[in-house]
Formats: sequence, C-alpha cells, structure tokens
Amino acid sequence: MWERIGGLCAAVLLACHSVSDIRRQCLPGRSLAAGVLISCGWAMGKGLLGMQSWMGLGAGMLPGFVALLLARVTREQVGRGDGWELIIMGNSMGLADCLLALGIALTGIFLLSAALLLLGKAGKSTRIAFVPFLEIGVLAVLLRNLL
Repeated sequence: MWERIGGLCAAVLLACHSVSDIRRQCLPGRSLAAGVLISCGWAMGKGLLGMQSWMGLGAGMLPGFVALLLARVTREQVGRGDGWELIIMGNSMGLADCLLALGIALTGIFLLSAALLLLGKAGKSTRIAFVPFLEIGVLAVLLRNLL
C-alpha cells in the first residue's frame, strides 16, 4: 500500500516536471530539491517504522545515483535532473517498481527516437525530454499494481 501512495505522489510530481521538461528542456530546481527531500523523508519514515529494510532504502536510490554518474561522465548528455527524478521514484516506489518504470521509459524513448530518425525528423544531436517517459513508466507501474 505504501508503495502505491509513494508512486502516486511521484506520478503527480513527475507530471508537473514533465511540462517543464517539454517546454523549457529543464526542471524546476526548487521543486526537484523539495521532491528529493520529501521522498528521502518518506523512505526514512518507512525504514524507521519497519515497513522497509535499510538495505531496500539504499537500493531504491541506486538507479538515480547511476544516472547522476552517467550525467557527469557524458557531460550532461544524460541530464542530472533525470537522475534526481529516479532518486525520487526509487524512494517513493521501491527498487523493483522504479526499475520497471525506467525500463518502460527507456523502451518508449527508444521507439520515439527510432521513429524520428527513420522519418528524418531528428538527427543525432536532437534532444528529447525524458521525464515525460518516466511519467508514463510510473503510471504504467501504478496501473499494473492496481490490477
């Protein structure tokens, strides 16, 4: 139940950030920082109440830390904001659901990128907002968990 509530909160925040990512190709820093802090508090609360192991808490943030490392290595070809969003998702939803949502998002952006390249509408330097795909992944996971 707590992962569903956390996932719903992450979905609402991702929806707001998706609009900003599409329009301005950047994420609102204060909102992103607040989301990270709140999701860390959420995860710590679950750990303190015994609803989640401390190992699970650290594991949930792993995809985000990997994305932040990739952002540094690729000189922002993978945005730092995407890494912070993944930390929010991992804290809110848990590792397994976060990875599933990430897989759905990566599949979606791959299909869109391939279609745009094949149609000649984009080149290899074209930037595509990734947060909306994370939103789709989170919504798909939430829907799967409801059924």
